[in-house]
Amino acid sequence: MSGLFSHPSAADDPEPRPALRAAVTVPAPVEHAWAGLTEHLHLWWPADELSRWGAESFFDLEDNALVETSADEQENVWGEVTDGRPGQSLDLRWRHLGSASTTMVRLTVTEDAPTSVRPEAARGEVAPGPTGGVDAGHAAATLEFVHSGWSTTDPEDLYEFYRDFWPLAAARYRRFMGGS
Repeated sequence: MSGLFSHPSAADDPEPRPALRAAVTVPAPVEHAWAGLTEHLHLWWPADELSRWGAESFFDLEDNALVETSADEQENVWGEVTDGRPGQSLDLRWRHLGSASTTMVRLTVTEDAPTSVRPEAARGEVAPGPTGGVDAGHAAATLEFVHSGWSTTDPEDLYEFYRDFWPLAAARYRRFMGGS
């Protein structure tokens, strides 16, 4: 009863988990990479992996949110845009199905120096080098996904799902944008 009017102890505060990160370099100038991310998301988004209604759903950025629309026009908001810089970044408050938890997802597109990318990029890792999908001397951009705000109170299986999901999303985006 002594703790009735006191502040919660530090032991009651959940421990943070590391942010999940994935990045991929694509053979395109920044403005094309940004359009591929924002205007053509429905063409590469892995709906077969992350969907409320299945692979037939349509994902799009509309009305400052990442929205999934089912075949029968039901909608689910996965992320609400909280901040961003057009052509550079989007911050989304991310909602999780089956959980009251929300986290943050930041999508950033940056220009890379003309270079090559090794096959490690297929796993979502940025890796300049002598072989791979981006030819030396051509425009390249990097898309980075950073999913933060996780704590030990978030379901472990949800955290592990996104640990695998973001590199998959990065790989599909790279293929869509012409990377090998």
